[in-house]
Amino acid sequence: MDSEWKLIYANAEAERILTHPQPSRMSGSAWTALSKNLIPQLTAQNPSLLLASRAEFISGRRRYVCRAFRLIGSYRRRPAGAALALVLERGGVPPHVVAEVCERFRLTRREREVVEFSIRGLTNKEIAVRMNISPNTVRAFVRMVMVKLGVTTRSGIVGIVFRTIYTGAS
Repeated sequence: MDSEWKLIYANAEAERILTHPQPSRMSGSAWTALSKNLIPQLTAQNPSLLLASRAEFISGRRRYVCRAFRLIGSYRRRPAGAALALVLERGGVPPHVVAEVCERFRLTRREREVVEFSIRGLTNKEIAVRMNISPNTVRAFVRMVMVKLGVTTRSGIVGIVFRTIYTGAS
């Protein structure tokens, strides 16, 4: 975005998220979604955006976080006139909750990674690609996590983490 909050560029995935449920290939629709929903939230927190701001929103059934950053200095790949960068990311479980659960059940670093990716809804194949291991190794990690947590399904893993969020207990 430029310094006056006008959209310079949005990738196709960002446009899809911002314009859901009416898919659009026009950046004008993405701009409308930004200007109506996110920009007021971001500027209310920090009008000058000297510090990073964040806003949460729902698209479909998924929760997202939009982070806004002021671009300071120049960078060779920065689009001409760009002053602000907005980053959309899937909202999820706060990292301290996952850390608490992993510590309580004595999960290894790699098991914790599997838990974090499982909470995001990734499949074994997707987790394997991100962890640079085979899907069979992911399956083994998932089984070890289930044994340590005392559950028999992946949704049981997610359930324990979310129960910790809402009740503070496992």
